[in-house]
Amino acid sequence: MTEERKKVWLSISGTVKDEDEKDSLEFLTEGDLYKEANRSCVTYNESEVSGMEGTITTVCVDAQKVSVIRLGTTNSIMEFERGKRNLTWYSTPYGDVTMGILTKDVFVNYNEDEEPTKVSIDYNIEIEGVTNSQNILNIKITQ
Repeated sequence: MTEERKKVWLSISGTVKDEDEKDSLEFLTEGDLYKEANRSCVTYNESEVSGMEGTITTVCVDAQKVSVIRLGTTNSIMEFERGKRNLTWYSTPYGDVTMGILTKDVFVNYNEDEEPTKVSIDYNIEIEGVTNSQNILNIKITQ
């Protein structure tokens, strides 16, 4: 059985706050929504707005966690589970970095077809064990 893909619009906003400043980013892009192995995934192409042009991002949502997989000019797999700390690697054109992700909260809203319509993640990023930034990621998915 082939996976059925639906075209969707994604409104993605994020906030990154460190000791010195707070940056916000918001953009609208087209993506594909599909289901695989008891989870819903949405995939889209990053743009120069996000600073990751040439990267394909896939966000997968299941009952326990949200995974953000990036492949291309930036490569990473970030997993968000409420109350858990996960270690990951982040590969950039400038080299690889090991990061800790401490997820404070994850919220997913679903429609009647059990497809995600909103994903919100509140998390901290640690580099070498030190909290580097507080982050909030919001993704709204509309058809």
